[in-house]
Amino acid sequence: MSLIHLENKKLALCPKYPEESWRKTNPEIFFLPQEEVLNFQGHSVQEKVSSFLPWKVSYRNPQDTLTRVSLLKKYFGDSCENIFQNELRRIILVEIGHGVVDIYSATELKSSIEFLSAPFEAISIAPKSDIGFALASRLKASSPHEIVMKLATHSTEKPLIIVTNHLNSNFSQIYSAFKLVLSKGSQAELILIEGSSQFGMLRHSLILEENSQLTQLWLNVTAGELKSSNTLFERNVSLGENSKFIDAQIMNPQGNTRVTSNIVFSGKKAIAKSSVAVLSTQGNFDYEPIQEHKVSQGNSHLNIKMIIANRTKCVFQGLVIIDKDAPQTLAMQVNKNLLLSKNARVDASPRLEILPNDVMCKHGSATGEIDAKQLYYLTTRGFSIAEARKLIIKSFALETLSNLESESLLLNVAEHSLEIALNQLPQE
Repeated sequence: MSLIHLENKKLALCPKYPEESWRKTNPEIFFLPQEEVLNFQGHSVQEKVSSFLPWKVSYRNPQDTLTRVSLLKKYFGDSCENIFQNELRRIILVEIGHGVVDIYSATELKSSIEFLSAPFEAISIAPKSDIGFALASRLKASSPHEIVMKLATHSTEKPLIIVTNHLNSNFSQIYSAFKLVLSKGSQAELILIEGSSQFGMLRHSLILEENSQLTQLWLNVTAGELKSSNTLFERNVSLGENSKFIDAQIMNPQGNTRVTSNIVFSGKKAIAKSSVAVLSTQGNFDYEPIQEHKVSQGNSHLNIKMIIANRTKCVFQGLVIIDKDAPQTLAMQVNKNLLLSKNARVDASPRLEILPNDVMCKHGSATGEIDAKQLYYLTTRGFSIAEARKLIIKSFALETLSNLESESLLLNVAEHSLEIALNQLPQE
């Protein structure tokens, strides 16, 4: 392994003039001083940087899958083991942490599964973002390779992929780039759980080729003790022709957290339905979803709900982009926010950038408190004020899981995860 000593080489700095999408967020908090930046193996990037730093990919005994999954009780509750007991024949468990990837793959699966560690380009998730590119360059410096998983399913098989990303961090900084490529006509379910540290930059990319289908449950859970953490989550989804992407997200951020999610419609007649539940009790949270239509006949729908308590500040900066070559596009973006405290705050900025005429686009945002009339109605029906309040909040949040199939495994898992997040909200 050859090492390159950094003497004159400098890491990317934060651009001097932040673009519009960063107006309400101080981008400097995501740019550590060069001498403090580590790589994905915990070494200083100034001391040594390898021109070839692959992830160490190891295949583990699939008989240990249930034991490993049972460790996720923090996210799925005590019934975690029972939930996945009957799914072992189709589970692919991927554990990512500090330069090491452990894989537990069911032997019964006949689908083609390939893992590799490969160099990746430093590109911005957000289009035309200088800050996004500078951050991507820093991610590239700290994690020169990305973990690539290629999946081509056999017949009617629908593998369940569970990815845990730095859930047990041993370092003050975490970096990773993970990519899933779903081949033509393939179908799969994905549960992605991302952890946190004092500083983190985590990116995942999803590529859905022609006629493929993916249902994702994305959990961002920042450890409660990391009140001063700075974490950047990035996601880039590329949809091929006739592909379908169903997405549910549950986010329970602490500290300073920013999420950028870009769904790019690269093929005709692609469909993407995303829903997000954000439950935050402290810190600053910034969510920037982008629906980027590059070709015609795309269909995208985003529904994001934020439940904010205490002195939390949240920012929603949604963007729908419809290029001139994307007529007959249907795009919707809905944002609703529930404030549980007089001191909580949400800044919402839904935006549209539309070039063709033959499109149908809608967007909107609304923010409010718990309705006193609803509380009164439920208390007259025998509920205490605390019970009524909890019921209203839960009903508000549960709508974000409506994209998931009824009685499906992902819906079951999502309901348990949402219940855990709801229990962390203040009761009064």
